[in-house]
Amino acid sequence: MPVINLTSSFGNHRTAVERLPLRSPRTAYTGMIYYFDYESMSTSYLDLPGHIAETDDGRHAAMLDPGDWYRQRANLIRIPVRPGGEEFAIRPADIEKAMTGKKWLPWMVINALGRKDDDGEARYFRMTYLALDTVDMLIDKGVKVIIGDAWESRRLDGVFTRLFSAGVCTVCGVANLHRLPDDREFFVTLGFLPYPGGVTQIPCSVLAEYEK
Repeated sequence: MPVINLTSSFGNHRTAVERLPLRSPRTAYTGMIYYFDYESMSTSYLDLPGHIAETDDGRHAAMLDPGDWYRQRANLIRIPVRPGGEEFAIRPADIEKAMTGKKWLPWMVINALGRKDDDGEARYFRMTYLALDTVDMLIDKGVKVIIGDAWESRRLDGVFTRLFSAGVCTVCGVANLHRLPDDREFFVTLGFLPYPGGVTQIPCSVLAEYEK
């Protein structure tokens, strides 16, 4: 199956290196140990409802079952990019049009900013956003995990508050959504570490695979 890496590259982070000499009568070599310093939004990341304190449902990184995030069947909602960078609210009618002939699944992907490698995210950030009636539609359709590139408006309408209150998880900061197939379902896998300390925003890898 073809695999598409939807994971963003790391942004702001620092890496320190320790060189550890290891010696014995039989061998000698130097081990390289790395120390990472980065925030939870440095790459692609999973937001559990607890990413907002007021909607915390108790889920956190250390308690998640990796099997629940492995090869989950998903479908794509592709919204055409609006030229000129004008503000655009994604309405239920836009979603319905994009979903023609497709099946609603608990995992859905929304691609509304075109190609990220064309700087789409920077040009349209919070200019293209989910209207609240669209959020309600996604919840009513039984969506539990949304992977996407368009979310909140510049006015801060409460998109994430409404999603998290309904128990919906989100995956943000993704790349290469334009490479996903329009004409078929695919599988998505999230890979992450069991960070301790009640972490509710979790850096992760995002892989999609589909049959030719």
